[in-house]
Amino acid sequence: MAIATGGTIARRIVVENRPAIIVAVACERDLASGIQDTYPLPVFGVLNIRPHGPCLDTLVSLDQIRWALEKFVDTSYEQRQKA
Repeated sequence: MAIATGGTIARRIVVENRPAIIVAVACERDLASGIQDTYPLPVFGVLNIRPHGPCLDTLVSLDQIRWALEKFVDTSYEQRQKA
């Protein structure tokens, strides 16, 4: 798992690690271009919350992130470790 604080860092992480899935958080335009740049990798996009206008001091719904992780991340490894 990796967390990137911006698009340039995120793209580098994707190139270096080739993840199985990406959960991306960004403003509409950045999210759309990031999804296009990572094709054909599967991306679940979460739009951030912008209480101060366009892409400034943004927030994110942790419920949406949690849902995406629970929906798309394989928990079979964790289950095998408990057995």
